[in-house]
Amino acid sequence: MRRLSIFARRSASDPQTASQLQTTSTAEHDEPESSSTSTSLSHFLHLQKVNYFKAVEQAQGRRQWTIVMGNEAGDLDSLASAIAYAWYATTHLNQLTIPLLQTARADLHLRAENLHALALAGIAPDRLLTSDELPPNPTDKFALVDHNSLSSRFLPSAHVTAVVDHHADEGRHLDARPRIVEVPTGSCSSLVTRLFSTEWPDGATPEVARLLLCAIVIDTGGLKPGGKAEAADRAAAAFLCGRAGMDGGAALTDGQVYENREVRELSETLAAKKASVAHLGPRDLLRRDYKEYEYALSGGGAVLVGLATVPRALKAMLKESEDGREFWNACGAWMEERGLGALGVLTTWRDEAKFGKRGKHRREQVWAVKDKDGLAGRLWRGLEASAELKVKRKDGKKYIATGVGQGVVVHVYEQGNADATRKATAPLVKTLIESK
Repeated sequence: MRRLSIFARRSASDPQTASQLQTTSTAEHDEPESSSTSTSLSHFLHLQKVNYFKAVEQAQGRRQWTIVMGNEAGDLDSLASAIAYAWYATTHLNQLTIPLLQTARADLHLRAENLHALALAGIAPDRLLTSDELPPNPTDKFALVDHNSLSSRFLPSAHVTAVVDHHADEGRHLDARPRIVEVPTGSCSSLVTRLFSTEWPDGATPEVARLLLCAIVIDTGGLKPGGKAEAADRAAAAFLCGRAGMDGGAALTDGQVYENREVRELSETLAAKKASVAHLGPRDLLRRDYKEYEYALSGGGAVLVGLATVPRALKAMLKESEDGREFWNACGAWMEERGLGALGVLTTWRDEAKFGKRGKHRREQVWAVKDKDGLAGRLWRGLEASAELKVKRKDGKKYIATGVGQGVVVHVYEQGNADATRKATAPLVKTLIESK
């Protein structure tokens, strides 16, 4: 089957993109340069990174620059939203901004779908600012995309200047401008796209459009009718298709995007790359798509809760080591490394296809909780009572955790509602822990 013909052909034939992808970091000691709408997105990122580090060396980084960052899971939606918003804010709003990917450079390989989308947008991965490259006290100003609450490690002096998100509103940073938090929306990239379509259509260059479209497609399951896509997602995708150089893209209406052959091929390719994780061990699977939350305990104090989304069935992971010891050891080690009171492993996968039909989508929740101050019991009761998640306890010898850690209690659940993602689980857990 032909894959991504238009994307691949346009990227390869663009002489400007091709030449700028060969640029190396030797320019890092040149004088600061400026960017314009005519520069490629990859070159823009290179210039911003060079100039930001020069400002840091001159003790101007904190005062002059705004860091745009997605959430710590570092998924494609966060990556695309951060890059596109930085391009918009710098070039259209004349604000000095640089996008940050909250992933270490050595971990970029954990998300093959991200690397594929970057390639389609003509972006060399070395142009990205990653979490391990961030200097101490990097800035006083942040713009948040794909989440709406700044991590406590950047507080208390930092100020949030902008928020664009599609998760549950935590009610913080109310003076941010813009402050866009719209639920439900399938992809944060759709909300970033709206800024381009309403304020700066010319800024949605083919590279920007390709990157944002990749994020929208993967977050909404290819924009399938009746799926995760909302009106904002379909409108954004229709706007981007023509600008990304897709066959017939300029004539697509909101409801026609899913029917476009190239959109379907793009969706299939990204989904396949995202699901291709059989080569990753338990530790890599836990940290590949991971978010951490600090919740206030009703009796005082706080607890850290980690939620790792893993695109594999628990049964498959346990089979790969005797008694599942490697998986449980990895969970215990990760809890100790991160200082967690609770770790939730949210598995998602499809059964094998049979008789030409697509396999059924399934989800599980694996919880490892330090049984202190009644935390475990509170979580079990709340999860099992959730009408949205519809979980059912899975018992049996194969689910007995060995080596997860002293004082840690483990429960495994089948999740009846396979459409409920981490976006549904995280707010529920917050309520269960913080409510009196």
